[in-house]
Amino acid sequence: MTGPLLAAGREADVYALGDQRVLRRYRRDADVTGEAGAMRHLAGLGYPVPAVYEATGRDMVLERLDGPTMAHALTTGELGLEEAAAHLADLLRRLHELPPWPGAPAGSSVVHLDLHPLNVLMTARGPVVIDWCNARPGEPDLDTGLTALILAQVAAERGHEWSAAADQLLVAFLRVAPGDPIRLLDEVVRFRRWQLDTLTPAEIALIDTAAEKMRACVR
Repeated sequence: MTGPLLAAGREADVYALGDQRVLRRYRRDADVTGEAGAMRHLAGLGYPVPAVYEATGRDMVLERLDGPTMAHALTTGELGLEEAAAHLADLLRRLHELPPWPGAPAGSSVVHLDLHPLNVLMTARGPVVIDWCNARPGEPDLDTGLTALILAQVAAERGHEWSAAADQLLVAFLRVAPGDPIRLLDEVVRFRRWQLDTLTPAEIALIDTAAEKMRACVR
C-alpha cells in the first residue's frame, strides 16, 4: 500500500513507502526495466544514484533521499552559484568517464539527457542524480549541451521563479562545463524539440532563443 504523495514530476509521481523507500510511478504506460538497469549499473560503479530495490512495469521502488533539489537550494541561498555550477560539471564529467553497460557501441559514454538542477538532490552524502528515463549510450557533448540549453530555457522564460538564478547559473556552468557544450547544439535543439510529451508549447517556443543565449555566452 502506498503512502502519501511526496513529489509530482512531469511524467511520474513519488509516494512514501515508510522512512527508507519510495515508490516512483509513471502516469503513462512504461517499462522501467531499462531505466532501473542503467541506475543499477551506475550504482555499481560508484556514481551517485538512488538505490533500486524493485522495478516492474511502470513502478520502481527506490531509496528515499532527504534533501532539497539543487534548484531549491539555489533559490534559498543554501547553495551558491559557483558551487552549483561546479557540481553540475562534476556530475556530467564523472558520468561521461564511466563505461556504458555491455552491448553499448564502442567508444560511447553513458548520458543522462536531462541533468539539471531539478534532477539533482542535495543530500547529506552529496548531490545525487535522479530521473534516468532518458539514459543511454551517447555523445558526452550532447548531454552537456542539453544541461546548458535547459538552463537557458528557464533563464529566457519571463516570470519563471528560477529565471534569474538560471541565467546566472548558465554563465557559471559554461565556464566549467566538460567538453564543448555548443559543438552539437543543432542536435541538442532537435532532441529538445522531440520532447513533446513533457514540454509545454511555451517552452518549445523558447528553444531557439535559449540556443542563441548559449552561443552568446561562449563567444
